[in-house]
Amino acid sequence: MEPISLPEPGIPAGNTSSVAQEQFRVLLGVTGSVAALKLPLLVAELLKIPGLEVKVVTTERAKHFYNAQEIPVTLYGDEEEWQLWQGRSDPVLHIELRRWADLMVVAPLDANTLAKVANGICDNLL
Repeated sequence: MEPISLPEPGIPAGNTSSVAQEQFRVLLGVTGSVAALKLPLLVAELLKIPGLEVKVVTTERAKHFYNAQEIPVTLYGDEEEWQLWQGRSDPVLHIELRRWADLMVVAPLDANTLAKVANGICDNLL
């Protein structure tokens, strides 16, 4: 199966060029499920895709299931959110990550985070 080329933002799918997009950015959210053990493998497999750039946003509970040294991409957590912002004109990390990403995947998604999303609760970076 050949990989599909995604349309450029703002261009209808039928009007895409034959040239593949050079860079596609995936923001990977990882939550405190035991399946977070697979994060190093998931990141490694994603990085095998040509032109794919990956960053990871992790919850505090997810950190218990993997070794951050095994993740070859940038990891963000609550600490980085608060360290970056010092005053009114400073960038806000969650907004900058939203601007950066073309796609966000949350894997694994634990029941706690699913309930937060369903109820509009935002008490951490993810």
